[in-house]
Amino acid sequence: MKLYLIALFVFLSGHLVAQDSTTVEVPKILAKLPLGKTYTLDQVELVFVDVLSDSRCPKDVTCVWAGQAVALVEVYKDQVLIERKEVVFDPGKNTNLNLKTLCAYKDLRVLANNLLPYPEQSQEKIKKEAYYLQLEISY
Repeated sequence: MKLYLIALFVFLSGHLVAQDSTTVEVPKILAKLPLGKTYTLDQVELVFVDVLSDSRCPKDVTCVWAGQAVALVEVYKDQVLIERKEVVFDPGKNTNLNLKTLCAYKDLRVLANNLLPYPEQSQEKIKKEAYYLQLEISY
């Protein structure tokens, strides 16, 4: 009888310890911020003020330089202007996350992920009102 109890104990203890040790990454939220609009999160407001320049190479053209786009964003906290930030988007380059960070407050972090739309054709100019920022929000 003791042998059966010991065998049962060893068998069950092996199954009880085998838990999943996989770490789960916190989900990221993507949001769209059109030009001239405000995005509000808790006590933080982000205003997409302007597209200062957009020299990104259109998809239908082969360019020596991929170009870049620069967006101006204002960050408010409790309705007080904290910072006016120029965010540079370089296609094909890994930009430092600190340069794309619009705000980092407590557990909240907002990144300017991308400036869209991307130029499709060389003969077609993107209208200012068509631009929007793709924000990446993580808590």
